[in-house]
Amino acid sequence: MPKKEFQPPLNEYKFHYRDGDSVNLSDKYFMAHDLDEAVNMFEYVCHKRKLETEVAEIMRWNKWSSKWESYDLVELGNDRPELKFKLLDSETSSNRIDFNQLN
Repeated sequence: MPKKEFQPPLNEYKFHYRDGDSVNLSDKYFMAHDLDEAVNMFEYVCHKRKLETEVAEIMRWNKWSSKWESYDLVELGNDRPELKFKLLDSETSSNRIDFNQLN
């Protein structure tokens, strides 16, 4: 019986972004093996739908602690100058509402 090839586990990634001149931020979710694969998927969708996006946050779901973990966008932008989408600075993207803290 042939041995199965090792496949790294899939993780859930969330891109919190603004499309064009939109006031509101939206989310897109992807199941991917790593951040590179998730970024490539997001870039493909943006290119296919001709979206001009500005990403405010990229997160990965940590299934062990049941919470979203953010990536450092400044570090991501420095590591990947070829990104096909813009990265919002933290001041611009701070218009996010946390409904858990409203009570």
